[in-house]
Amino acid sequence: MAKAKKLKVFKIGTYLKPYRWLCFFGPFTKALEAATEVVTPVLMAKIIDVGIANKDMNYIWTYAGLILALNLLGIIFAVISQKCSTLVGEGVAKKIRGDMYAHINTFSYSELDGFTAASLVNRTINDVNQVESAVTMTLRLVTRVPFLLIGSFVMALLIDLQLSLIFLAVIPLITFFMLFITKKTFPYYENYKVELDNLSNITRENLSGVRVVRAFNKQKDETERFESSNKMLSSINTRVVKTTSILQPIIFMIINFSVIAIVYWGGVRVNVGGLTTGNVIAFINYFTQISAALVTVARMIITYTRTTAATRRIDDVLSVENSIKEVKNPYEYNPKNAKHGAKITFEKVSFSYAPNKENLSNISFELNPGETLGIIGGTGSGKSTIINLIPRLYDATRGNVLIDDISVKKYKTDDLKNIIGICPQNAVLFEGTIESNLKWRKQDATNEELVKALKIAQAYDFVREKPKFLKENVTRGGTNFSGGQKQRLTIARALVGSPRIIILDDSASALDLATDAALRKSLQKSLKYATKIIVSQRATSLMHADKILVMDAGHAVDIGTHEQLLARCKTYQDIYRSQNRAEEV
Repeated sequence: MAKAKKLKVFKIGTYLKPYRWLCFFGPFTKALEAATEVVTPVLMAKIIDVGIANKDMNYIWTYAGLILALNLLGIIFAVISQKCSTLVGEGVAKKIRGDMYAHINTFSYSELDGFTAASLVNRTINDVNQVESAVTMTLRLVTRVPFLLIGSFVMALLIDLQLSLIFLAVIPLITFFMLFITKKTFPYYENYKVELDNLSNITRENLSGVRVVRAFNKQKDETERFESSNKMLSSINTRVVKTTSILQPIIFMIINFSVIAIVYWGGVRVNVGGLTTGNVIAFINYFTQISAALVTVARMIITYTRTTAATRRIDDVLSVENSIKEVKNPYEYNPKNAKHGAKITFEKVSFSYAPNKENLSNISFELNPGETLGIIGGTGSGKSTIINLIPRLYDATRGNVLIDDISVKKYKTDDLKNIIGICPQNAVLFEGTIESNLKWRKQDATNEELVKALKIAQAYDFVREKPKFLKENVTRGGTNFSGGQKQRLTIARALVGSPRIIILDDSASALDLATDAALRKSLQKSLKYATKIIVSQRATSLMHADKILVMDAGHAVDIGTHEQLLARCKTYQDIYRSQNRAEEV
């Protein structure tokens, strides 16, 4: 199967466009907040050098009030900026999650095979949350940090040029350590995401298959498997934390020694009359602001490193193009044919899940309207693959699949869904009600249509006994129904609206023989016009089909009626004999 084509589509700027005004106003108010912080040390120096030195209480109270007013303004600006950044971050995250979920739902089975369910969940939630954090942080700090760095440095230069040389020595040193730590940690974040997907997948498997785990008493083995993956994830995270935890102590150590140097040389300058005490305190405040800004830059770099790994994973999903394309000029399907069965033709069809390995080879058969085709064969023989090609869940690698002599590739996807009712191997029900589950194929189905489908699927009797009938609740995964009941409900879901083609992929495996026989009889009686394809491991379930296709290792061994195959096909004979007593054969 050809590798899915990739398109580079994820650009964060695209998601920021609707919030242009907030993206400007938020950082602008943050810059104003930073401005109040830059001005404050100068006012403090005035209080010390003038107010306290001259014991002028009016001067002290005036400037103290001015500082208080600036701080209050700073708080107001900070709240406004925080709200703007939160609105943008949440809005962007919501849109990305929506786009990812919608895009994933466009995938054919080919694209879904490239991701695990746990990985898609992590990418849609955790990775998008990481992007949201980066957007929020950027809008809050993109102007504040540069403003503090530049503003504080300029003010320090104005206070004393010689003392400012300490800045010129310290800033490159801190920058070096930040870049070094970032380079060391980046590979860890990539590995962390992979291990998180693996751990999530193990958790999902165990929780969804908890009954199987308990039935085989495998709790200890599965716990060990979980602990092994969990240990690997913790190990990677610990290495990240160890590496990044070095950064802040190093920065603070450099800062502390720098403060000592400022106090020492500042004291010397005060003694010779080059500086005032207030200037030295203001200088220390500016250096503290610059240091705090550099620490914030370090945190931003760590956040951006994580976000880079997250955006790559998001892009891996959004950049995958659906390999199943709608044709430019699709076949105009006539819904008037809805009450007539459809003809199905396979013309030398081959299919591969992976390059250089065919899973189906040169399959050809023709099924007339109203006929029933049974497909039988060993596990992995290609039975499900054949039926997945009809509704274009996959596309054939070579050859043609036709409905009413028209290639399925020329139909609109919606038209194929209207023509075909398919019940997959796994009986999956969704949280809601029986009615909401039955209406998946046809949203506007009437109660009469739902009841008809239930009766054909042999599900009406047990549904009728429910207190709320069609409104009866279905728990997550349909755990409040037995395996046979779930299968019959999923079969009924495929039959709602009386499709022209009915495909049952080993959908009666949990049914007893009597119910299975009643289901087949009801299908033939109530939906006689429909073309039916039934995949089954039971030869007795298919022996009354018009044609039976025998599969083995991706090849069509033979096709014919039960009697014909029993007389000439050794593979079919072996299957039938293994399931029935010798005297019956």
